[in-house]
Amino acid sequence: MSSTRKKYLIGLALVLGVGAGGVVYSAETAMNKDAYKAAQHRIEAQGKAQRKACGRFKGNARDVCEVRAKGWEKMAKAQLETQYKPGPEAEKMAKFARADVDFAIAKERCEALKDRAHDSCIAKAKHDREAAIRLAKVEKVQELNALRREAHEQRQAQQKAAAAPAPHKS
Repeated sequence: MSSTRKKYLIGLALVLGVGAGGVVYSAETAMNKDAYKAAQHRIEAQGKAQRKACGRFKGNARDVCEVRAKGWEKMAKAQLETQYKPGPEAEKMAKFARADVDFAIAKERCEALKDRAHDSCIAKAKHDREAAIRLAKVEKVQELNALRREAHEQRQAQQKAAAAPAPHKS
């Protein structure tokens, strides 16, 4: 394995390690404004550290690393937003952010290729991004329909409970 390849893998492990050890958010728990701002600052600090770690690379590897670090920050902020303001729209926006980041990384990787391979790589990246966006839209519609169905079922249960005769006491 070449020394450049080793440096790339070590740097990639470093960037992914910082990202993996970083902030993980669950959309199931809401947070207050102070926790939201603190999490934003942590994300920005980790993003800055990841971008700084990319300085050890040269050429396209450095560009890919920087795009990946910026993308991680964008996705982490989108996930944070879904936790702060949960709902189908926030989930959709997080999925859009993921699609945009994946596209940016793929596009940057394509820059190392020439001619037809470059064109083919870019076309595949665009196709993958469009597919991810379409899927996010479909999932949002399905989630909204499930929420509506659940609300309708709750209303029906409440109506049945209100219409049922109250048991009389003896």
